[in-house]
Amino acid sequence: MKKLFLFHSIVEMIGGVLLIFRPDLLLMSDGQAVELIIVSKLYGTLALTFGIISFLLYKVFQYSDTFKKIALLIMFFHLMVSFQMYAAYSQGIISNLGAFGLHMLLAVLFFGVYMNELNSFSARKDKAEN
Repeated sequence: MKKLFLFHSIVEMIGGVLLIFRPDLLLMSDGQAVELIIVSKLYGTLALTFGIISFLLYKVFQYSDTFKKIALLIMFFHLMVSFQMYAAYSQGIISNLGAFGLHMLLAVLFFGVYMNELNSFSARKDKAEN
């Protein structure tokens, strides 16, 4: 799980910096309105901040109930964003499924690692109770 937080931080920071400097990449439409560029830059700022937070979580990670809940929240966030990006693609708002694929991949990675390491969280809780 700790390595996943590091991977997540790198992906989010790269995506954030990319969207801050190239906001046209998010919705990829010709002649974007100024409002869409602002939204893309705001999302880039969010992604960069989220990446920094994930890096800080990586540095202090331990198998605790708090980190378990944080991993579930990150998984939920990426799942919801992927659904929204798929809906935008289905409605013709965006021209490709790149953002959908990236967020779904991150959600699936978090789910897989979470399920694989679920016993580590439980073992830690059992030790704390004894």
